Amino acid sequence: MLLHCGDHDPGGLHISGFLRSNLEDLSGAVGWSPDNLIIDRFGLNADFIEANNLTWIENLETGGGGRLDDPDHHDHGKSYVQSYLEQFGARKVEANALVVRPQAGRELCRQAILRYVPEAAVEEYKQALAEMRDRAREQIEGLLDG
Repeated sequence: MLLHCGDHDPGGLHISGFLRSNLEDLSGAVGWSPDNLIIDRFGLNADFIEANNLTWIENLETGGGGRLDDPDHHDHGKSYVQSYLEQFGARKVEANALVVRPQAGRELCRQAILRYVPEAAVEEYKQALAEMRDRAREQIEGLLDG
């Protein structure tokens, strides 16, 4: 399971589509394949942005200094950019906008995790771990006393 929370911009929304491909490219080098991996993008999404009054940045400037809303940008004509522009316009929200809404950010992450891990799992794990620690402690004490 790979939970992914990224920027709300053309690249941030598009990255989920090629994360698997990137991991597949590495599989030979690391000896692991993402064949059974579930990739779930859970944020930032427009509904969450609006509900939490996160700040939209009124441009689509990239890390390289270009602007995806500029027809001269080499990615401007790509379908994922055009689709984004049609739906949201030339604006974006960076994932670090969550720093002003830490509780909402934690809850966003918590809800994403709870889709895959039952809420009781943490307590069950702690209980199982405590039992194993107790058994290990008893064995160590028995060896030390013996």
